[in-house]
Amino acid sequence: MKNAFTMVELIFVIVIIGILAAVAIPKLSGVTDGAKKSAEIATISAVATALDSANGEWSINEGNFLWGNKESSSKLNSLGYPNDLSKNGEVFGAVIKGKNSKFTKQKTINAVDYNVSIFTGPASDPVHGVKFDTSAPNSDIPNKPDHNDFWIYAFYTNQNKTCSYNGKTIDAGDFVLIDVNGTSTTNYNSVSLVCN
Repeated sequence: MKNAFTMVELIFVIVIIGILAAVAIPKLSGVTDGAKKSAEIATISAVATALDSANGEWSINEGNFLWGNKESSSKLNSLGYPNDLSKNGEVFGAVIKGKNSKFTKQKTINAVDYNVSIFTGPASDPVHGVKFDTSAPNSDIPNKPDHNDFWIYAFYTNQNKTCSYNGKTIDAGDFVLIDVNGTSTTNYNSVSLVCN
């Protein structure tokens, strides 16, 4: 008599493999999403630190110094922040060395009381970003970028007024995450600060 698996045993094994796959695949997806969020937050943190450093040197040296990738201090505005974070097409190239192709400079908005640039990263990318997590606690949402969110970098704000966006006060040099609460589209043209 030959030893072999019965049809019932084979079906049972296939069912078990299917259950394991159903459990494992979402977990693996979560790992990818977490990596995208961590990468984006880490990059923004590094850029924000570099901006603070440049502004501090500008304050101490009265604008007579080289910053970032040996950029001329003439590229800083009157508040000591860079007017443009791009260098030779490399996003953030002015403040951190090397090219970061996972970030996109969407547009720059110039108004009377503020100038801002809008960025998206691997987690907030409108096409390949992390899906909005409806189960996340409210305290977690503003700190974790996901699909269609974006960052505002304010390189100038009127120091005689208080400027804010969606209730968040924004000062010159700030990188602020704008959470769109999982909406399917983002209209960057509608971005405007309220300065009173």
